[in-house]
Amino acid sequence: MARTARHPRTRSQAVAHHNRQVAAVTAGLLVVVSVYSAVIGSNGWLWFAWTVLLLSCVALFVVRP
Repeated sequence: MARTARHPRTRSQAVAHHNRQVAAVTAGLLVVVSVYSAVIGSNGWLWFAWTVLLLSCVALFVVRP
């Protein structure tokens, strides 16, 4: 079995990369929720779920800067 070479990263770099990915997904979902609300109509559960995701994203940046 061949070994794959991994890009050497420190733990803090890996966490920062993960946090950026989570922030990008959160921003993308905000766009999706906004377009959905504009086209189809507002849905309270959809906005509640997005708010929970946003708070989770903020918590990631607070706990792991």
